[in-house]
Amino acid sequence: MPDPAASEDRPATDVAADVADERAAGRGAGRAGPVAADPAGLAADHLWGFLTGLRAAGLPAAPPKRADLLRVIAESPPSDLTALYWYARVTLLQDAGDLPAFDRVFDAWFRQGPLDDPPLPRDDERTPSPGAPGHDDPPPHELRPGDGTRASTLSTYGTRDLGRTGERGHVLMRALEAAWPAALPATPSRRRRPARTGDRLDVRHAWRRARRHDGEIVDLRRLARPPRPRRLLLLVDVSGSLRQHTPDLLRVAHTALRAAPARTEVFTFGTRLTRITAALSHPYADHALTSVARLVTDADGGTAIGAALHRFLANPRYAALARGALVIVLSDGLERGDPAPMVRATARLSRLGHRLVWWTPLACSPEYRPATRAMSAQLPSLDHLGGVRDLATALAEVRRLPAVLSGPRHTAARHWTPHPMGAAR
Repeated sequence: MPDPAASEDRPATDVAADVADERAAGRGAGRAGPVAADPAGLAADHLWGFLTGLRAAGLPAAPPKRADLLRVIAESPPSDLTALYWYARVTLLQDAGDLPAFDRVFDAWFRQGPLDDPPLPRDDERTPSPGAPGHDDPPPHELRPGDGTRASTLSTYGTRDLGRTGERGHVLMRALEAAWPAALPATPSRRRRPARTGDRLDVRHAWRRARRHDGEIVDLRRLARPPRPRRLLLLVDVSGSLRQHTPDLLRVAHTALRAAPARTEVFTFGTRLTRITAALSHPYADHALTSVARLVTDADGGTAIGAALHRFLANPRYAALARGALVIVLSDGLERGDPAPMVRATARLSRLGHRLVWWTPLACSPEYRPATRAMSAQLPSLDHLGGVRDLATALAEVRRLPAVLSGPRHTAARHWTPHPMGAAR
């Protein structure tokens, strides 16, 4: 059996050749050969070769994502190659732009690999092309425990090093901090203040001035309700599917908190909901991210978007933060379980807030289409669906906010009408 530690740094083709040689040697020795007598070990070697092939193709999967795939396979063994394909794609793939390379590696190892695979399905039963319209969801199959109908419970109960901010990162963060005030929507304040023009006379000021001038009214002043920025609510997804983007997404939240500290609230969600406003309020970004890493214990774990948003709305103090606010959700929207709770929570957030904006790293790819069941169902509740994967793309989206907020509501579905070639209108 190949040594996994030794094959980690070898090309996938060499690993496949070694496994094929051992399989041939086992056949020559008869059924009593070590490989023929251990089908489970052979399957494990083949799966390890597939993961190594992904790494050789430039698609390395984080250890939590590998563990998630193995756990799903152990709890709900795939009935055919189609089910195995979707297990691997949902748990390992991070960017829609990596689909062609992912498909090549999967085909090489499971459809035309060096080992004897199970009989392939007929042409009409093969996995549809991931880019084909209407085929972004896994095919329906019999519901069993662990088959993905519920959110993954895989969580990390530790701290993660979010890294240090580079020189270019500091430049972009300063630009973001300067761009936020002009991008935030304004609303009239409740208290009236003296102004040169206004909708009400300042009678009290006129009366005090008249007493000093023997009852003669010298001048009239008016009262107005000056505008103030609306509350900003940021909900940041820290699950394993966003591992490579989480540090920059938290830095984006830090710049918003620095720009409007009294009007900004920040939460993270993965398998739990965590309020990080106080931890993120440190003036230095790296110190703030260190505090957040100690507080958020479900980073790089499973995804339960619907449950997390439901917990947020079920807390009256938290729900009040969304009332009349600009709500921005930074998430890929890849809900593992039933998307109905996520869709209902998104609809209520849209009703509570002034605007609901959804930023996903997947939308940075020109091939992205919100055609999954969860995203397509909640698209009518969104006012804007944009792409944010790092500080540069976040700066572009923040500068685009005034145009988005000045238009009518719930226009995301109109702007993201799927086309056959995968483009958005």
